[in-house]
Parts: sequence; structure tokens; C-alpha cells
Amino acid sequence: MNIFRIVLSFLICLGAMGQVVADDKVLQADYRPRPPEMVVAEGERISGPLKEILEEAAGKHGYQVVWRVVPFPRSLHDLETGEVDIVPRVIQSPERDAFVSFLGPIGYQDKDIQFLVRKGQEGRIKTYDDLMAMVVGVKLKTAYFEAFDKDTRIRKETAADDHNLARMFIGGRFETVALLDRSAMEGVLAGLGFKDYSFAEYRFRQQIGNFFGMSKKSPHADLFPALNETLRDMSLKGRVTELYKIHGVEAPLIHAVPSPGGT
Repeated sequence: MNIFRIVLSFLICLGAMGQVVADDKVLQADYRPRPPEMVVAEGERISGPLKEILEEAAGKHGYQVVWRVVPFPRSLHDLETGEVDIVPRVIQSPERDAFVSFLGPIGYQDKDIQFLVRKGQEGRIKTYDDLMAMVVGVKLKTAYFEAFDKDTRIRKETAADDHNLARMFIGGRFETVALLDRSAMEGVLAGLGFKDYSFAEYRFRQQIGNFFGMSKKSPHADLFPALNETLRDMSLKGRVTELYKIHGVEAPLIHAVPSPGGT
């Protein structure tokens, strides 16, 4: 009996050690609805090219990725504290450089900042300065473009996500909404059955890198150089483009093209 207990204890210890090793090769990553690159369906079923790109890159180093669906402000907080390892599509900024290592970019995309208005009010915002006279809805913890983000002359009201922004706009809480993801907002408005909207004449033209943000406090922070090189290799050899095409999504450009700025 004593021998049986010793063997059983030994097997339990081996199993526990195996679990520790397995856990050591797991990356905790966050997801949020940013269609078509990141799609969250009913039951928090997730899909999209960014999911597959990270899983494939991590797999080349023996890692698996465990996902959770949370709002971006929570992800940003957890990147700062090290509670999450990696978050897709994190825009690089000086503030975030303090706690995020940026994997990539896997490519460059046109991400013009547009401004949602009511139909017939497109001409109310013809230049950047026209924003000074308006209340602008913005999404919490979102980076738009540096001048706008830091401009204290513009009255901004925040909301946690696109759904809250849309409802507040429909209810007249503010006159315009700054948009990084026009298609995502259009999907929300369609779901709410709201059609009385358009987009202002002014937009800020920009091309940004598509980065995965990795917490500098991640217990896997030493994986960064190798994972970064793998993602770069996937981009240059066309694997990133291939995965985008599989999902029917336009792939990012491999190299940046100079942007003219605001219009």
C-alpha cells in the first residue's frame, strides 16, 4: 500500500510539473470586435486574420494562445500591469511606449480619422479648426492622431465603446464622433436601425502600422525578439497577406506610403 501511495504521489507530481511547463508556454491575449480583422460572434466566438497570424507565429516557438474578449480600455490597463501578454492592433504612441513593446508592424493601413455627423451637416466640419466649436464624442483610451489627442481646446466626451458612442450621438449628447474604424461604427448604427448620419468633409488622412502590443511586464517578455522576427518574416514572405485573403479581408501594405495628412 505504501508503495502504491508513493507511486501515485510521484505521478501526481509529474502531472503538476507538466502543467507548469504547459502554462509556461501559454500567451494570454485579448480580443475585441474590430471587424473585419477581429470578429466576435455570439457566444464570444472569435475569428479573423489577426487571431490566426498571432497563433501561427506563437506556434512556431512552441507557444499556444489563450484568448479572452474584453473592452480595449481593460486591455490597455492590463498591458500596463502585465496581466495580459499580447493585444492585437495597438496603435503606437509615446505614452504607450512606456509599458508596451510593439510587435511588427505586420503591415501598414490607411486609417483616416473621420467625423460622424447628421445628414446635411457634412459642411459643418470643413477644417480641423471647425472642431473647436463642437462637442466631439471619442472612445475611451483610443489614439486618433497626436494633434487631436493632445488638443485641450476641443471639448471631448468619452464613451467606453462604439455602441455607447452611437447611442449618445443618436440621443444628441454630442454633435460629431471621431472615428478610427468607420466600418465598425456603420455596423453598429445599422444594428440600431439608425440611418440619419453622414460624414464630415474634413478628415485626417494617415497611414499607421498594424502592431501587436506586448506587455513589457509580461512573464514572456524575453520572447519578444524572436516573435517579432517571426511576424516580420511572415509579412515579408506573404504569409500575412495569405491569411488576410483567406478571411476575405484586404491585407495591409508591407511598406508605408507617405500620407498627406488632414484635408
